Amino acid sequence: MLDSFGLDYGALDFVVTPDGDWVFLEINPGGQYGWLESATDHPLTSTLADLLSKETT
Repeated sequence: MLDSFGLDYGALDFVVTPDGDWVFLEINPGGQYGWLESATDHPLTSTLADLLSKETT
């Protein structure tokens, strides 16, 4: 989905209906993820920085 919008990163927002169906709401190209990095102890910021600093061809 990110490729179709030309994005390297995006925070996808969903809701789950009372019936258990997932509904896509939006992609935030600058979405927050700091809480997830803290909760999981994964280096998301440095990984994202590495990705965004790579040259494109």
